[in-house]
Amino acid sequence: MQVIYAILPISESAHASAYHEFAKTAGEQGSALTGIIHIAIAVGIIAASYKVFLRLGKELVGTASDIFSKNIKGSEKRPARRFLYYTLVSFLPLVLWAIPLGKAGLLFSVLHRTSSNGTLLDDGVFLLVTGALLLAAARQLSLSRNDRDVTSLFAVAVGFLCLLCVPVSGLSLIGVPFAVLILLGVSKRPALRTALTVSAPIFLVLGIVETCTGEAVGVVAGILGAVIGLVTAFAAVKVLRYIIKKDYLRYFAIYDLGAGFLFAVIGIFQLALR
Repeated sequence: MQVIYAILPISESAHASAYHEFAKTAGEQGSALTGIIHIAIAVGIIAASYKVFLRLGKELVGTASDIFSKNIKGSEKRPARRFLYYTLVSFLPLVLWAIPLGKAGLLFSVLHRTSSNGTLLDDGVFLLVTGALLLAAARQLSLSRNDRDVTSLFAVAVGFLCLLCVPVSGLSLIGVPFAVLILLGVSKRPALRTALTVSAPIFLVLGIVETCTGEAVGVVAGILGAVIGLVTAFAAVKVLRYIIKKDYLRYFAIYDLGAGFLFAVIGIFQLALR
């Protein structure tokens, strides 16, 4: 289920937070298995979009070659090269995670506390935000024919969205950037391609960190988690494309709004009973 929640626009973090709250495991050290699954999600996304990532890899090698031949500006005219640059630009805002906030720790740690603060209120509120954005995007697609492509400014916006979507519980790492790009007039294909391309490296790095720092897991469990996670992620990406193609996004928006409202109500009771 972790893989499905991560790829479909229904927020892995909010559902994981709810599970830990009811299982009374909030605040405990994370398992390396979570990291392995995040790595599997990244590999599954790459496998399902292998043509895009092969093109990006080719352009990355070409960029290195052009640096030595001093032909960077000429290469920018190619759409694939521009997409590579925009993808790299999207990662720049993520360095802000390292901003120190005194005793509170780094910015990433402060934002990440929304998933382990003893209440589901903030998880519910941000899940409502995800649902609202998806609903607005679904309405945009039904009323307007989006025809814009991703620009450098939009790429920076995606980076700042990821800055929030990774640590803040309730936001969908793939769903929120996709919805915002749709609202900015970007057509479905480049919007989804951008969301998937940016999310895959983030899942990969996140998974490596969690695997190295989390509680050790057995070899058999790790292998099973990796295989099942990869296959499920591959299938989930295909399902996500079908959902967007058939304009079924509003159903996930309704689910997010309903689950977000429920989580928020539970969170209010949790605060009242403290």
